[in-house]
Amino acid sequence: MISSSPRILFRCVLAASTFLMILALAACGGSGSGPTPPCTTCTPSSSDFVYEANANQVSIFEVDSTSGAVTSTPSPITGAVIPGGIIATSTNYIYVTEAEGVGGVVYGYSADTSSGTLTAIPGSPFSTGVSQPGNGMATDPAGKFLFITIGNMNEVAAFTIGSNGALTPVANSPFNTNDTTPIAAAVDSTGSFLYVSNNMSFLGTISAFTIGSDGSLTALPGSPFTTTSAGGPGNLAVNPKSNFLYVPLAGTTAPLDLVAGYSFDSSGALTSISTPYMVGEQPASVLVDPSGKFLFAADFGGNDISAFTIDSSTGALSPVSGSPFAASSNPLSLAINASSSLLFATSGTSTSIFAFTINSSGQLTAVSPLNGGGTSGGLAVIHKQ
Repeated sequence: MISSSPRILFRCVLAASTFLMILALAACGGSGSGPTPPCTTCTPSSSDFVYEANANQVSIFEVDSTSGAVTSTPSPITGAVIPGGIIATSTNYIYVTEAEGVGGVVYGYSADTSSGTLTAIPGSPFSTGVSQPGNGMATDPAGKFLFITIGNMNEVAAFTIGSNGALTPVANSPFNTNDTTPIAAAVDSTGSFLYVSNNMSFLGTISAFTIGSDGSLTALPGSPFTTTSAGGPGNLAVNPKSNFLYVPLAGTTAPLDLVAGYSFDSSGALTSISTPYMVGEQPASVLVDPSGKFLFAADFGGNDISAFTIDSSTGALSPVSGSPFAASSNPLSLAINASSSLLFATSGTSTSIFAFTINSSGQLTAVSPLNGGGTSGGLAVIHKQ
């Protein structure tokens, strides 16, 4: 998820070398997908709605929650020219950042959970308050706040989410990360802490903040926290069931092919779980499933997806039998449905959305891909009610 300049990060311009080209593609939307909102009514025979932000629109697919088969394709809705990321809240609002030109806006939609259709929120698109492209997003479990990374400015913009989904900037937003090129963000399961990956940081850092009752951000003591020198941290995945954080390290000056894991206590400070774990070539993104049992890594350069079980006590990762699983055409961003039965992955070099069933051991079985759009900004999944 690296490029030789922030401009490449947000415009998907091809870099000079093959390695930087791959990472530039991974940065465009690779950090945009957010965790799946929780669902307490999911049944094995039910459906999910998969939303893909792509050029000028958001595409919608209804899929069977067990097989992954597409059962309907509700009409798409107008969206960002070049999407930087997409996220769904627990209150069934969807937001898409604009990475085209100066950016500076975020599109908001309300999702009809029975039909899957999207309706623009009054006032959308909303100004981020910064005339620069936005990319990665995070929201708290209650769906009260939205955070957007502004890579060109080394800042995070914070918003309150109104009862109708409208966005209002938090006082004193945006907030400085104190390092370079933040491209992705994640909130812990209690809504107390925000973590931001500084992609071009020399020390590969992660900035950490406490989240105030009004959505304001305060840097934690010791922030930003070091991962690996020239690690190029990408998108972040927080375990929804415990205090573990994971980040892919593709490397900025040389390939690293690692995923680093961290634990955090009631202070929010990060502590390394162990030495980083080897994954496939050039990991673009990672995602923990809603059950908190499995971690998946999209290995962009390896054309596969690595799968791990997560030790519930230590956060340590163990490869799933058969991992990595083939996913041709450069898997990029990931999304999982609320029942942890389906995994989806965008492609950095095709319009396909790869689809897999997940068994009880975390093993993946490929099913028919979804026909997505070009210039993908990531995926979001909402369970059909």
